[in-house]
Amino acid sequence: MFLIDTSVWIAVFRDKTGTVRQSLSEIIKDQPILLSRSTQMELLQGCRDEREWRLLETYLQDQDYIESTPHTWVAAARIYYDLQRQGLTVRSSIDCCIAQLAIAH
Repeated sequence: MFLIDTSVWIAVFRDKTGTVRQSLSEIIKDQPILLSRSTQMELLQGCRDEREWRLLETYLQDQDYIESTPHTWVAAARIYYDLQRQGLTVRSSIDCCIAQLAIAH
């Protein structure tokens, strides 16, 4: 199973040559691909226009998602907290949620 984050999807969608998509296909082979709802939100936020929004929204409706639980949020906050205490900068608390989903599954 692969939990694919926003930056990878953006690279796939923006790649005009198809090499990124091909590389990803070779890596994942026949493994299931999952997304987080945070990734869904981030991808839709980045749409350039209404046409892209509709196309992406339709595509994302057919994908499989890992759903968060109340524990996900608490554990993600703990990841953020622990990393800060170690002097590490976390770009986004959403990244901690995605990390926790990956850890849990």
